[in-house]
Amino acid sequence: MNIRTKITLVHSLIIFGFLSSMAFIVLRFNNMHSLKTLELESVNALTELKALELKTILFSKRNQTLSLLLEDWIDSIRLFDYFYTKMLNNPAHKLLGKGESITRDELVSEWDFIKNHELNPLIGELEIAFDLSGEIRNLVGRTTINISRELIAEEFGSDSTMYLALSEIENKLARQRELLNLDVLASAEVFISELRLKISEYMISLLYTTIAIALFFQIAGSFFALHLSRNIRRNVAKMGDTLGEVASGNFDTKLDIHSGDEFENIAQNFNLLTQELWTRIESMKDMMLEVGNAVEHVNAAEEMEELMLRLAVKNTYADAGIFMGIDNGELYPKHTQGNFPPLTLTEHRILDPVTISGHPFFIRKNAEELPENADSNSQSFISSAIFIPLSSTKTMGVLALVHTKAGSFFNDLDYAYMCSYGDFISLTLDNLDRYIQLMNARKVEREISLAAGIQKSLLPEKMPVLQGVEIAAFSDAVKGIGGDFYDVFAIGGGKTAIIICDVAGKGVSASLVMVMIRTIIRSISSPEKRADRIMIELNRTISGSVGIDKFATTAIIILDSKNGIVSYSNAAHLPLYIFRGNIRRYRVFDTKGLPLGIDDNASFGHKKIKINKNDYLIMFTDGLSEVRSKKGAELGTPALLKFVARHADSSSPNELVQLVKSLVSEHSGGHEHDDQTFLALRVV
Repeated sequence: MNIRTKITLVHSLIIFGFLSSMAFIVLRFNNMHSLKTLELESVNALTELKALELKTILFSKRNQTLSLLLEDWIDSIRLFDYFYTKMLNNPAHKLLGKGESITRDELVSEWDFIKNHELNPLIGELEIAFDLSGEIRNLVGRTTINISRELIAEEFGSDSTMYLALSEIENKLARQRELLNLDVLASAEVFISELRLKISEYMISLLYTTIAIALFFQIAGSFFALHLSRNIRRNVAKMGDTLGEVASGNFDTKLDIHSGDEFENIAQNFNLLTQELWTRIESMKDMMLEVGNAVEHVNAAEEMEELMLRLAVKNTYADAGIFMGIDNGELYPKHTQGNFPPLTLTEHRILDPVTISGHPFFIRKNAEELPENADSNSQSFISSAIFIPLSSTKTMGVLALVHTKAGSFFNDLDYAYMCSYGDFISLTLDNLDRYIQLMNARKVEREISLAAGIQKSLLPEKMPVLQGVEIAAFSDAVKGIGGDFYDVFAIGGGKTAIIICDVAGKGVSASLVMVMIRTIIRSISSPEKRADRIMIELNRTISGSVGIDKFATTAIIILDSKNGIVSYSNAAHLPLYIFRGNIRRYRVFDTKGLPLGIDDNASFGHKKIKINKNDYLIMFTDGLSEVRSKKGAELGTPALLKFVARHADSSSPNELVQLVKSLVSEHSGGHEHDDQTFLALRVV
């Protein structure tokens, strides 16, 4: 019996109980109304009986004419007969039981006998006596019979005819009183008193019975409702506990309910679901194991893709599948399994959102989604389809599975299964691609490592010892091979060449340009040449030898430490900053000029600068001033120069270089985005 039927039965029981109680109450109230009517009739009959008794007693003592007394007395008898007979003939006596009905029948017989054999003949005799005694009526008038009889005895004697007639009338009235008192009044009073008592008891019993029946139906309905709700709560609790077990990963748990209703059906279906889930999980484990084993043996990603497609078709019981790659945003078929129908006009409408959004697409029953493939009589018919995007760090393609037989459809479990499988193979293919790239990159890394070693060897191993000057520098590359470069070397005649440059780009190509610049500038530098002359020759040599995208911003200083003279030229590099020790202010020096390698006829400006004791010469690349914090705030040239000025008096160039490195590292949090080179020279 299902739950709906059980609930309907409980509702029906409650409604039936309510209606039965109401019907019983209505019926009982009808009985109570009948008994109250009977009680009222008995009261009326008793009242008329008392009135008749009183009139009979006072008949001979009332000051009234005999004819009126007799008429009033007879009317009272008839009125009592009416109410008494009505009360005795009321069918409500049956409600009080068989004994009451027998007593009532006896009273009816008794009253009929008294009325017909004693009361009515006596009334007739009195009527005849009054009709024959016209002289007596005239003599009595409105005087009572007792007084009239005494007056007649005084006047006519006690043996007179009128006296004897009045005595006879009084004897008949006495007989009437005796008849009413002994035969009617006593039995009627007893009967009516007992009747009212029985009516009262019956009504109390009726009230209790009605309440008991109503409570019975309500309690019975509540009991069944409580029993049903308890069963429902118990089954719901079982389901909750079992679902909790399954949610925690225990698929061996079974939902054991034998209630014969929907809960039992739910339990059976739930157990089938957990069994199917467990089967799918085991299948997924087998697939992952097979893919994992295959990774160790396949030689290319294409072999792995073909294996993954074959496993997907096999484990979803699909009729066909296709693995589509992506090239320049366009999908193309790479591998197929089975007879995959062509996707015509709807291909882009379905597949483009899959590749763009990265969300899978599920067609449970094909109708409007693939209208060109909805004809079951066509060879291109598709009844159900799943499209899974393959993407990790990039979109790699789409895995599509279809059913091509009418009435054959994928379910939600197949869809969820393939979504998880799609994530797995996406990561696997991405890792495989990374592995292949890594293996290729290792070759490049070895080359880069060699080039980085060469680049590092281009930087001075240690600064030369100069007369009256202290110098220090650092250069950090973001990648293994950077684009920044500096050099310090003697050129004879007590002069020293100092160069700093920033080559566009990074990596090996930038390193090659640096090698070229270092080699050329060392070969063309001489003590008699100014910085601008060296810059012109350097530019003419490298222009045309490197691409225009490999230009280099460069600054050259020719230091005459003996005379305290600097020859300075700049090729679009950052200016030369000199912190004058005597005035504790910066002087900025810059010259016009294009970056090296752009125009072989370019000219470069020159400045001759006098340096004094305690002056600090500062040169750096833009990677230092443009370093950003995690929140994106740039360090900036002013902040860098203020920092140098604050430590200039108390720090040597070597110490200052280390302080600047710490400043940059703290500001960026260790996440630099460009090469950084800093050079500091102090006149001592």
